[in-house]
Amino acid sequence: MAGITTNIIFIALVTGIIPTLLWLFFWLREDRFQPEPRGLLALTFIAGVLSVFIVLPLEGFIKSTGIIGTEKIFIFAAVEELVKFGAVFLIDFNLSYLDEPIDYAIYLITGALGFATMENVMFLLSPGLQTDISFIIETGTLRFLGATILHSFLAATLGIILGFVFYKKKFTRTIFIFLGLGVVTILHTIFNYFIIKYVQIDGFLTLGILWVATLIIISLFERVRRVNH
Repeated sequence: MAGITTNIIFIALVTGIIPTLLWLFFWLREDRFQPEPRGLLALTFIAGVLSVFIVLPLEGFIKSTGIIGTEKIFIFAAVEELVKFGAVFLIDFNLSYLDEPIDYAIYLITGALGFATMENVMFLLSPGLQTDISFIIETGTLRFLGATILHSFLAATLGIILGFVFYKKKFTRTIFIFLGLGVVTILHTIFNYFIIKYVQIDGFLTLGILWVATLIIISLFERVRRVNH
């Protein structure tokens, strides 16, 4: 990473981290009535950060197989969603703190935004951006509007799906875990496909659809809160 100055590192860190923290604080307000332990949320966030280093070699292996096109996009999306979910599952899903339907979404969003933070920083420090501070800021802004909100939207979607079956039997919850992972993997694939096809499809249209979908998810939080036995 020769040629990266202290200024570039600082700006990349600020641009990559602060936006995801803002999104995290926004989503945590949805749990303000019975907030989760801050230490556990911090641990979940860190697990999301570290999960990037599991995804990267897996994606490197997938690239080495020669898989291309939509199949590659789908497999990449599946790997990311499975690893992000796995990190949160191992840390949070068997704890007594996960005691209400909305908690699934809160912990999954926290882990996903940890993942997005590290992904943003690594992307902004990539060789192609090393000497262009203005481009780093511009790219960081676009990731704030696109990739970061995508990760939180997908995590919230999965969390809401699980929240609706919070009081069901373990077998039913397990079925919905796989169903939810399938749903978010497909949504992730669609989003990535549109971004890759940016030249043919208006990228701002894709971002607009993502924002509308996020607003719908936010409206569903209240319904999840009302789920009962």
